[in-house]
Amino acid sequence: MRNQLAAAALIALLGLISDVRRPAAQPAQAERAQWEALAPTSLQLHVGRRAKTTARRSGKAHRKYHVFRSLPNQRKIAEKNGYKRLSEFVNFPKFFPGLGIVFVKPETLPLGPFLCFDRKDRLVATLYMVPTKDIDDHKSMEAPGFAGPVDHVNLYFNPGHPGVDVPHYHVLIWHVSKKEEARVAK
Repeated sequence: MRNQLAAAALIALLGLISDVRRPAAQPAQAERAQWEALAPTSLQLHVGRRAKTTARRSGKAHRKYHVFRSLPNQRKIAEKNGYKRLSEFVNFPKFFPGLGIVFVKPETLPLGPFLCFDRKDRLVATLYMVPTKDIDDHKSMEAPGFAGPVDHVNLYFNPGHPGVDVPHYHVLIWHVSKKEEARVAK
């Protein structure tokens, strides 16, 4: 009886000390499950319309309705942040083939950033114009960052044009693929 009482007390003590909950998932699995719950399974863009999809489960057709919101107008956001169309204050075309519709903050000239939009107000590229004199003088430069993902970068020389009359290099950061560059080609 004494041994049984001691064994019961020992089991009770171990029960108080030990953690008897079910083991949690591995941290990587828990993190992955969290991201999967947050991430959309597919991206569909419809401007203010409902998209109807059907799925077959156990022989029955189910209808789901999703309301999709359009993306914010990036050009309007840039204008609210002080960017102006380059063609408003220098002799530059409203739409420039290869760059699109170019916006800049006048106080950031000549370096930029210049924001390049397609005809549907989508940001396609960010452009910096680095004067060759500043490169030759080993000048340190600092400019505001750009917004959006980077697909590829072009770097090329320009002898000068309205707005930046000195020889300079264009550092063109594309936010769209090479295939989508065609949106601003013509």
